[in-house]
This record gives sequence, structure tokens and C-alpha cells, in this order.
Amino acid sequence: MIVEDNAPLRKLMVDILRFEGYAVSEAFDAPSMRQCMYAGRPERNADAFFDLIITDIQMPGENGIASLATLRSAGCRIPAVIVTAFPELATRERANELQATLLPKPFSLAEFRAVAATILRFGRA
Repeated sequence: MIVEDNAPLRKLMVDILRFEGYAVSEAFDAPSMRQCMYAGRPERNADAFFDLIITDIQMPGENGIASLATLRSAGCRIPAVIVTAFPELATRERANELQATLLPKPFSLAEFRAVAATILRFGRA
């Protein structure tokens, strides 16, 4: 699941993962992410359907950290990557509390591929 409000960047990340052979869902904000994750799942357990969440922090409305915190408080254990252009210490600490990997922008395509592959293979980068 890629959650990114910047459409060209979201498309690039989706294309990279699809090229690597992964099935990818995408959303442009937190509400559309939840709608995609829980659509048709009355038990609201997305863990069985998604292997990774990659979310930007800065999005309109609810930010990526808040949306991940909401998921975690509901019991979601899906590994996550938080993408940010501002990897300050407080952000790093909050990502760690949420058991998420922080990926600072700008990142190379190789970095993005490596982080995603590592998490999908081992559960955390």
C-alpha cells in the first residue's frame, strides 16, 4: 500500500514495486488508504491482505504518522515505511515507536527498492 498525495511520486513508487513483481494498492490520503484497506472486510483486519504500508508524512488532512498511529492502536501489525523530507529526531523517535522504518527524501530508486525488498523479505529494514 502506497499512501502519497504527490501523484507523480506515488506513480513512480507504484511503478517501481510493480516492476519488481509486487501487487500494489495506492491511496492519496489517510481516508482513502483506510477505505482501500478495509473495503469488503467486515472484520477490519487488513494484516492478511497487505504486506507493507509506505506513507508520506505531509499530506492534506491527517498526516502519515497520525494515520499509522491509528492503525497501530487498532491492532494493525503491517510493516511500515514513513517517507519524509524532514527526518528530525522527534520524527525518527515517533517512527521507531510505531515500529516503522523512516526513509528520508530525497531517496534514490535503489534505496527505495532496497528498503521495500528488505521489509517484504524480513519484516523490517
